[in-house]
Amino acid sequence: MYLNDVKLIGEVRDDAPLKTLANGGAILSFALVTAENFKNRNGEMTTRKEVHRVAAFNNVAESAAPEGTLFAGTEVLVEGFLRSRETVGFPATEVIARRIQTTSNAGWA
Repeated sequence: MYLNDVKLIGEVRDDAPLKTLANGGAILSFALVTAENFKNRNGEMTTRKEVHRVAAFNNVAESAAPEGTLFAGTEVLVEGFLRSRETVGFPATEVIARRIQTTSNAGWA
């Protein structure tokens, strides 16, 4: 059995405008920043941040950006799967979102 399932909670790094594709579909692409807090070797609290590329299509994209933009600093829950693709000579892995929901911690409903 194989599993390709991702759940992330983080902040949108930059404003992400909703774009319309040539076929009439919608796409929303953005960077999501997550953070992990841990104690380092010296016992000091440290934060490690990771940046994840996220892409959402059609209804998922439109529901995540009802005003036409997903704004920087918005905290969101992203559920989806990983997909790798070739970009300018090197592979890139991104999260393809099945669901994007703003969280109550960001002050959104």
